[in-house]
Amino acid sequence: MTISDYRIEKRTDVGAIGLFMQALIAITLAFVASGLLLTILGFDPVAAFDALHKGAFGTWRNAQGSLIHAAPLAFTGVAAAVAFRARIWSIGQEGQFFAGAMMAYFFTTFLNLPALIMVPLVILAGALGGGLMGGLSGTLKTRFNVNVVVSTVMLNYIIVYLLSYLLTSRIWMAPGEYYLQTDRIPKNARLPDLWPETDLHLGVVLAVLTIIGLHFLINHTTFGFSLRAFGDNAVAAHFKGVAPKRMTLIVLTLSGALAGLGGVVQSFGVDFRLSQTFLYGHGSAGLIVAVIAGLRPLSIGLVAFLFGALAKGGLFMQVMADISSAMISTMQAIILMFFLVTSVLFQYRLRRISQDV
Repeated sequence: MTISDYRIEKRTDVGAIGLFMQALIAITLAFVASGLLLTILGFDPVAAFDALHKGAFGTWRNAQGSLIHAAPLAFTGVAAAVAFRARIWSIGQEGQFFAGAMMAYFFTTFLNLPALIMVPLVILAGALGGGLMGGLSGTLKTRFNVNVVVSTVMLNYIIVYLLSYLLTSRIWMAPGEYYLQTDRIPKNARLPDLWPETDLHLGVVLAVLTIIGLHFLINHTTFGFSLRAFGDNAVAAHFKGVAPKRMTLIVLTLSGALAGLGGVVQSFGVDFRLSQTFLYGHGSAGLIVAVIAGLRPLSIGLVAFLFGALAKGGLFMQVMADISSAMISTMQAIILMFFLVTSVLFQYRLRRISQDV
């Protein structure tokens, strides 16, 4: 038996077991590589990972923190997945995340209603803000054929600088504050806690429901079939009755609305004020989550929780092991790298040529 007795062929379907093994191998290799990097840098990897584990799962309150960190990443992750499944390369999750938080906060500046009305209003406002950003990019594409990557990246800059202007010009900046941030969000507009003596808030439930809803929408509805068909072959989908411009506009608007909801969850469930520092990075992290999860909504929930645990545990690593927060970003990049490598490897298999005879 020699190497010539085998050939490499592409798998038709990796399968659930294959996906699980892929994730297990990628995460294991990523942590091994991270441990080697920590050792090279002069840190004790055992102490670092122990601090990471305690910070993420050591207590029930810490585990809640991991879930809370995961919620906005789940929204930006599914936002990217919806667009990418249709082969629309939207990179606007960061700006749409900002836009959702800003639109919701805008309503709180002139409305003061009971929480029963105000909370649903700010949630809808967040979806509206992100949806308008996504819809604008969709309009630029369908009406003027502007490249989606270019328009979404440029809109990211515009909305981020708009928030910067609103703060530096003191239109939204809290009176007497030194840092560039808004006044605290009124209590009647904040996402309520799920029960007393807990940090979990309504945004976590919204994230879970959104993930389940999108899984059903993409895999078990006519619209989901049209979206997937459009992504597989836009020309063939057009002959099956899928209007390309209409689908592009719907997908980008839906993607933007989902990212906008993430901005509301972060600002109205955790920070209770707007600041570039608090909002920054969730869009780009959501892209990584979506890619690692293979653009599958249910997997996005799991990967978002992993990244939420890394973010929460990273705080303990800084304090207990004296490791820079940049190491967490590095670990995220390493995880992404190994997931991409294993995803390619698992698409192929070795097969004996004699089996085909």
